[in-house]
Amino acid sequence: MIPSAPVIRTAIKLLRVTPVPLARALAAASGMVAWLVQKDRRETLLKNLSHTAPDRSPAERRRLARRTFRNLAVTAVDQFRLPSIDPKELRNLFEIRGFEHVEASIARGKGTVLVTAHFGPYELASACVASMGYKMHGMVEDLDPDLLDALASYRAATGMQLVNIKDGLRAAYRILGQNGLLALVADRAIGDARGAVEVPFAGGVRPMPIGPAVFAQATGASIITAFASFNPAGRPRYVMEFDPPLFPESRDDAERMRLITRIVERMEAAIRRNPDQWFVFQPNWIERPSA
Repeated sequence: MIPSAPVIRTAIKLLRVTPVPLARALAAASGMVAWLVQKDRRETLLKNLSHTAPDRSPAERRRLARRTFRNLAVTAVDQFRLPSIDPKELRNLFEIRGFEHVEASIARGKGTVLVTAHFGPYELASACVASMGYKMHGMVEDLDPDLLDALASYRAATGMQLVNIKDGLRAAYRILGQNGLLALVADRAIGDARGAVEVPFAGGVRPMPIGPAVFAQATGASIITAFASFNPAGRPRYVMEFDPPLFPESRDDAERMRLITRIVERMEAAIRRNPDQWFVFQPNWIERPSA
């Protein structure tokens, strides 16, 4: 769920003057209100949770769905603080694991496709990497220009740059050709069906983007999946973990499916560990009639 441009700008202004504990408490309350009033999204979450948390009872899944609304709202507080947050404070929000995989990929010199999901503080995590001095580029869906400008206004605070998927394919190839980091959120197919493929996921089938595999095959870049989530220990606030890289071995369709399947398997594992941090409010499960 992407808020409107005025909402983003208002949130940024308010969070400059609101104490963080109070802002998080208010966000948690607003998440509970959203759970109560947004029936369609609530039902979609419960449908998704029947796949991502199949071992939980219906009552437990309802609690997970409530927490999903709350977690999304609370996470947004830190994300919209980006224009006013100190880079050191941003870095201190995260425990980072596996970053040596990113450093090894950069040393390899062929570019890095960082793949994540609409999961946990994914935008905040990308901003954290950018604040550490790494040139991050994030590819985003085709959005209204005013909304894209509002999003850029807080992402750019850490040095992260946006690439619009509609007209940014050449830019993406250029970034990888220059050994850059290209971040993709790739758990939901958007737009043209040719850019997605049906993949087994969480006991069902969903259309998933082919972009990460296509970019890697075309450029030789490595693919690194990474996921950020609330830290069970409480401090630092979040954990960001990078998985070992995947390398394209050829440019054929079979290799493309191998890469996509491995990416989706890693996404599923992360989401099953914390199903109340997967912020996807579209069903998109492919239902096939029984024989």
